[in-house]
This record gives sequence, C-alpha cells and structure tokens, in this order.
Amino acid sequence: MEKERIEAERLHNMTEEERLFELRNNPKVVVNKMPKGKYKFLQKYYHRGAFFLNEDDQVYRRDITNPTLEDHFDKTVLPKVMQVKNFGRSGRTKYTHLVDQDTTSFESPWAQESTLNLKFQATHSAATKQVFEKPSKQRK
Repeated sequence: MEKERIEAERLHNMTEEERLFELRNNPKVVVNKMPKGKYKFLQKYYHRGAFFLNEDDQVYRRDITNPTLEDHFDKTVLPKVMQVKNFGRSGRTKYTHLVDQDTTSFESPWAQESTLNLKFQATHSAATKQVFEKPSKQRK
C-alpha cells in the first residue's frame, strides 16, 4: 500500500511530458492474461474484471469463456421462437420483426375484389392509371 502511494506521488510530481514518457516506457503489465476462447450460441458473457490483473494466481488464469449452468445445453436444437435470450420471462418484450413472418391474409376486407375496393384503387393508386398526358413546355 505504501509502495503504491509513493509511486502515485512520484507520477503526480512529474510534468505531463515526463509522465507520458514514463507510461510509454513502462506500460501496465497484465500478468495473468489468458487467450480468449470461443463462445457458444446464446452463451452468457462474463466480464473478466479490471481488478487483480497484476496478481499471478491460478484462479485469475482460468478460462472465463467456458460455458456454465444452462450454457452447456445446445440451444440450436430449440425451435426458432425459443432461440432468444430470456425466453418466457416477463422482461422478454423485445419485438421480433415481421420479415420472417407470413402476414398474407386473402380473407381480409382490403384484399377482396369488390367494386368499392376496385374504385378506391383506381382513384388513389398512381401506378394503375391508364392516362398519359404530354409534358408541358419546359420553363426557363
């Protein structure tokens, strides 16, 4: 503790250029760095943490990307609806897009070919009009 206080005071008394030079030449060393593993589908992410990076202990060297608890289960065999985070919970309110849903309903009133619908489409849709007017003379 005393050593850290002395080091902090030494850095505090330096000028900005000296401090940058010192930090560039003596970067912070992470002693217990481990290679990052591969995550499974929908596996929970656990942050390694920012503390105790300079302590060399076996606990800090463990692979944090290993699956735990429900992450051992292969979630790719589940139905598409259940392949979401927090399925069935009250917090699961994320809206799924209708791109992959078939929303076609030919029984709906606006899809019927009634005289009223045909008249509405003829008057309101520009692509179905059969009238072509010659463009007027261009303005200067």
